Amino acid sequence: MNIITQEAKKRQAVVKLANRKGKSYASRMYGVSLSSVKRWCKRYDGTWQSLKERSHRPHSHPKQHTKAEEELILKSFQNKFLRYGWDGVYDEAVKNGYKRSFSGMVYAAKRMGLGGNNAKKASRKHERKYPELTVPGEKVQIDVKEVPYCCLRGELKRNGKHLYQWTAIDECTRIRFIYGFEEHTPENTVKFFKMLQKAFPFKIQTIQTDNGTEFTYKYISDETECPFDTILRKAGVEHKLIPPRTPWHNGKVERSHRNDQRYFYDWEHFRSLDEFNHKLAEHLEWSNNKTMRTLGRKSPAQLLREKLAASAES
Repeated sequence: MNIITQEAKKRQAVVKLANRKGKSYASRMYGVSLSSVKRWCKRYDGTWQSLKERSHRPHSHPKQHTKAEEELILKSFQNKFLRYGWDGVYDEAVKNGYKRSFSGMVYAAKRMGLGGNNAKKASRKHERKYPELTVPGEKVQIDVKEVPYCCLRGELKRNGKHLYQWTAIDECTRIRFIYGFEEHTPENTVKFFKMLQKAFPFKIQTIQTDNGTEFTYKYISDETECPFDTILRKAGVEHKLIPPRTPWHNGKVERSHRNDQRYFYDWEHFRSLDEFNHKLAEHLEWSNNKTMRTLGRKSPAQLLREKLAASAES
């Protein structure tokens, strides 16, 4: 006798006792709720089979994904999941007419058997330590990432050269500007800042960096001013340095570099600086138009347009 049969026959005994002694008495004697006893008595037709557990599934699913939506999810999954994960799948689906939420798409995809056990573990919620900035350019984080040596090919690798990615990210909108150089020097930081001023359509008030010599000479010399500090002073931009050995203070640009590794460097190779910057430009276009959960499923470019439009109206 299996568990289902045992449970049904127990309910039959409850019903029989209820018919003899009353429903309240049977409820107390068997330790089940009075509403359950009443429901079983109503269903009972003289056989224990009538008291077996019934399915709780709804009779209809008005919000269930249509066949066309499932096909759209499948196609987007096949095109984007391997490199770009669920975020890439959702962006691709939305571009092709998908109207539902991100969580709804992931749930439907997993019901279809897509994604396997690649679901992310729920992250712990941390109390926000820093206030969210609301004005573009209020603070821009800048950092440098060395290109993984395994990405280099041809003369770059034969000659033992290195490539470096300079990155600037606006804390308010998460809009980024990136560019590559062959040398890790303050002079290249100055060149990058001049390009940044033309790339960002707003005035930069503060730039935050770590204490690397490409940004400051604070821990090297009290007399010599770093070229980057000089150009910031002339441009009227405040230079804020994070405490030594605390990269989490530049968390937004550090996180963007981890995404660059996942979505870009794990897939690309470069034979020259020109090829590197050409591919960087394509990657920048993609990342600035990629929707982000932290921005309420808006892209940095979309949020920037909204901020600039609101500023023009006020």
